[in-house]
Amino acid sequence: MAYIGNQIKSNPFIVDRFSGTASATQFTGMTFAPAGTAAIAVFVGGVYQDPASAYTVSGTTLNFTSAPASGTSNIVVLHLGVGATTTVPSDGSVTTAKLASDVDLGINALFYTGT
Repeated sequence: MAYIGNQIKSNPFIVDRFSGTASATQFTGMTFAPAGTAAIAVFVGGVYQDPASAYTVSGTTLNFTSAPASGTSNIVVLHLGVGATTTVPSDGSVTTAKLASDVDLGINALFYTGT
């Protein structure tokens, strides 16, 4: 099917897996630090964990209120979104060579002809 605009891109959710030990409550090494508990969905043995009572996050560390059961990769962390950042170029780093030619012409027209 045809469409207008940018080509559609699909990115998979980032998933982290940990193995429960029945004694450890802290799991370090998530791919990136989520914004908070609402930015991830946590499952232990396929059962969704309530972020209000089952766990907290601190940076890339997942902290459970009680130790998850033993199992190989039985803890799954689904990152629901990746935050976006903007980059502001440093002062003086953007030169006319970095601008599209029509932008450069427009700037020149404003400064040199006053239009």
